Amino acid sequence: MTDQTAPTLSVSAHSPSAEATVVVAVGDVDLASADYLRGRLLPAIEHGTTVLDLGGVEFCDSSGLRVIMEMDRKARANGASFRLAAPTAPVARLFGLTKAHEVLEVFPDVETALRG
Repeated sequence: MTDQTAPTLSVSAHSPSAEATVVVAVGDVDLASADYLRGRLLPAIEHGTTVLDLGGVEFCDSSGLRVIMEMDRKARANGASFRLAAPTAPVARLFGLTKAHEVLEVFPDVETALRG
């Protein structure tokens, strides 16, 4: 398991299987932390299924949404799968307002996301 922290965001990653990586984000995904999240997700999406656990994300702005959408596009281009798990109410609201949930694979929890 690896852990690193940006000013408003903590990100850790672990691999429950050889084909999947779970990236756990806790805190705020905003202008100050979006590039940090991108840097933590890029290596993961190159190795099969990536699940971004949003259960600890208290806030996400358009910068964070841009990174999530970018990672989804990159994963698809690489033939990989990028899934989102356990979005909190503020994140789910952002997805609803922007209709992002119509494009992204969003699951209620990590276990369901891993099963796909």
